[in-house]
Amino acid sequence: MNKIDKKWQLKIICLLLAIVLWFVIINEQNPLSEGSYTVPITVENLDSQYITSNVPKTVYVRLSGPRNTIINVGPSDIKAYIDLSSVQEGEVEVPVHIEIPSGTELKKQSMTSTKITVDVYTVKEFKLTPHVVGKLDDKDFISDLKIVPEKVVVSGARRLIQHVSQAVVDIPVNQRNGDFAIMAPIHLYQADGTPVEGLEMTPWQSNVKVAIAHDAVAKTVPLNLNATGQTAWKTVTVQPMSVQVRGEADTLKNISSIDLPDIDVENMTEEKTWKVLIPPIDGVVIDPDEVDATLHIKKDE
Repeated sequence: MNKIDKKWQLKIICLLLAIVLWFVIINEQNPLSEGSYTVPITVENLDSQYITSNVPKTVYVRLSGPRNTIINVGPSDIKAYIDLSSVQEGEVEVPVHIEIPSGTELKKQSMTSTKITVDVYTVKEFKLTPHVVGKLDDKDFISDLKIVPEKVVVSGARRLIQHVSQAVVDIPVNQRNGDFAIMAPIHLYQADGTPVEGLEMTPWQSNVKVAIAHDAVAKTVPLNLNATGQTAWKTVTVQPMSVQVRGEADTLKNISSIDLPDIDVENMTEEKTWKVLIPPIDGVVIDPDEVDATLHIKKDE
């Protein structure tokens, strides 16, 4: 019996040694390895009424696993996404989810969450306002100006569109003494002249045709300004208070003053100065065509 027991003991020991040796050989042939990947982040389950901004484009991921597995893994085999199924408008912090191939282990993830902005998607149409840039000769004036199309469709975040006061087409006229046509880009501005960025425009430029006439007459007319909102302790002044208008005599005889767009001071709490475009008049050059508006606030005595 002792001989039989010893034989079985030897067999068991040999089997264990064989198993250990097998693992050693396997690990030498296919050892653990690591791989680093830059993975694009996708947005999932976002309601169609919303759009997002400040979403990071990529996340850095490090995986470990058998070498034969790691060498066959690429960024396209890893999924990085943020789930926006329950978000609402505003700034939110959401987790960055990572899905990795089977047989691998996630060792590092450069970001586990991120702050993004969720906005209501909005579309609004604005009439284009021409803005003459530069000066014509003293005796020249724009007798006719056509913008095609006359309106632009702006789309994007509602919080940005709410800031848009006007869509402007800049028309350079320096060294122009005859009719011309150009494709001019469209710019969006707040009421205080600050550019509004981050919105889509259709189209993003407009076809402008300008007819220039000669032998203009000129005169100076005052500007009228109307401030709305809480004006008991706020006043708005413009500089200059008058502008020169040039054009045909028959046109100018009907112009005694120019009304500026109403300025709402209701939510203004600090003194400031900004640019205000003067509404264009057909067949007339206004010089300058923008003025400085300044908000004055009375101090408590």
